[in-house]
Amino acid sequence: MNKMITLLLVFLSTSAIADTGLEIVAAGDLVYSQSLNDESAATEKLAVRGAEVMLFAPIDHIWDGVFSLAAHDEGGSTNFEVHELYVSSSKLIDGSRFKIGQFFLGIGRLNRSHQHDWPFTRAPKVHRDFLAEEAVFDAGVEWGTLLPTEFYLDLTIGVTSGHRFGHVHSSGTKPKTPTHYMRLATFVDFTRGSGLELGTTYLGRNNSQGEKMQIVGLDSTFKWREGKLVKWLVTSELMYRKLDFASASSEEELGFYLFGERGWTPAFRSGIRFDTLKNFSERNLLQKKVNNIHWGATLQSSYQTSEFFKTRLSLSHEFRRVEGLTQDKDTRAQLQFVFIIGAHPAHDF
Repeated sequence: MNKMITLLLVFLSTSAIADTGLEIVAAGDLVYSQSLNDESAATEKLAVRGAEVMLFAPIDHIWDGVFSLAAHDEGGSTNFEVHELYVSSSKLIDGSRFKIGQFFLGIGRLNRSHQHDWPFTRAPKVHRDFLAEEAVFDAGVEWGTLLPTEFYLDLTIGVTSGHRFGHVHSSGTKPKTPTHYMRLATFVDFTRGSGLELGTTYLGRNNSQGEKMQIVGLDSTFKWREGKLVKWLVTSELMYRKLDFASASSEEELGFYLFGERGWTPAFRSGIRFDTLKNFSERNLLQKKVNNIHWGATLQSSYQTSEFFKTRLSLSHEFRRVEGLTQDKDTRAQLQFVFIIGAHPAHDF
């Protein structure tokens, strides 16, 4: 891996000299987590949660290329991996967008963006359980188009290998049915830079052991701008997951989060997030359904000197209620530093 990094640095230095149109961006994500109760799994150390280098450039008059290499702190050691490596085009066929390679799946709200671009530090419970701590990426093909309707309607369809699912480091095994997904989204424009995006997602796969998974989701994002200031940001996701096991048993879960943030000045923002997750299929030893639900709340404040450097402080409390008893209490404080250097690619709405 060190040899690969050395070769990458050499490549970057030579490419920067040549006028190739190559753009380079590096992002750093540092997080300190402090446990505030005995059950919390907070690490109580400052960790490099993510360090990413991304290269993107036109390949020719048809294709563009993207490559990103990321490092994560996992269990006290730093792991390097290729996050994304794909070619894309919006010129191959009029009205169509293509991705071929490895990429973050174009589903939901959070999964379509990098972790350091999220509006909060830690992923909501439903995202962590259904998808991953960060995001789901895989190798395959993704196609998108703006449908010829009287109103904005954007369709994304993808098929990926499905050998693995979630943020894992093994090669996985060949699934019986590869990962396949679809997202249909619309957008309502209010004023310049303000609007509401609504999306619906379906994802399915059938792994090598015969476990069938289906996820259906709804996501929404509302932004209200006054000049360059995003005065209000409200985003949410609702996800339903059904797992059918080879043993003929099944599991159904429903999760939701709602996040609202107020921009007071261009530099200072504060927000709150509510999380919930319910398992409808959990049973006790007598095979009776267990009354259970997960709750969570997070308060946060962010200070950013520019679009490219921000400091975020958050306080969160999560717990699970099972048959009237409180379990798995996790109270933690987190301090996050995020910076971006080099080129600054455009962000989604």
